[in-house]
Amino acid sequence: MMHQPPPWALDGSERLTLEGFLESFGEAWARTERRFLKLECWQAYREADGVQSQEAFQAGDAALARRLLQEEAMGDQPLRDEVRSRNLQFTRVRLLAYPLTDYLHYEMINYEVRSRLGEDIEFFVPPSPVESYFDFLLFDSHTALIHDYGPGPVGHQTGGWLTHHRETLHALADIADDLRTRGEQMRPLEGIPDTSRA
Repeated sequence: MMHQPPPWALDGSERLTLEGFLESFGEAWARTERRFLKLECWQAYREADGVQSQEAFQAGDAALARRLLQEEAMGDQPLRDEVRSRNLQFTRVRLLAYPLTDYLHYEMINYEVRSRLGEDIEFFVPPSPVESYFDFLLFDSHTALIHDYGPGPVGHQTGGWLTHHRETLHALADIADDLRTRGEQMRPLEGIPDTSRA
């Protein structure tokens, strides 16, 4: 199965429903003082029902998808303001495998929009097969949330796991460090024209 967290990552963890995952996110976020990191590995996700931007892109209307993604991103402005006011390091690390999937062509529009709004997004081709990595959120060194996106091939979140296990937290941080050390950093957003005022 694709992108499944290994047993060591789930050792001592608490299984969460999707609602429990969101609740645990809020609790961990409130305690975060320095760093939040999100690792995104799946090459295709199915967004929540009713995400109009993805529906527009799948229908072939990239211009409408961009406008909707801009609206969605502006809805997150309070989060960006909070990140700045709390002086947090907020980073998304996105793994890529080429050629890009249709989903990632859609997501690149989202990344471009959010990057122009100041979000920190790093892109890497990993040193190991991309399928061997799994999605997680790391809050300082006190909490991690690990996503359950099902068996694939398209990720659709059904819940996840919560862990405070010290060894697991260190190992997850090491994954990010290893990607930055041994992965091939990509800059897929460079050269994309700014159409935000078009």
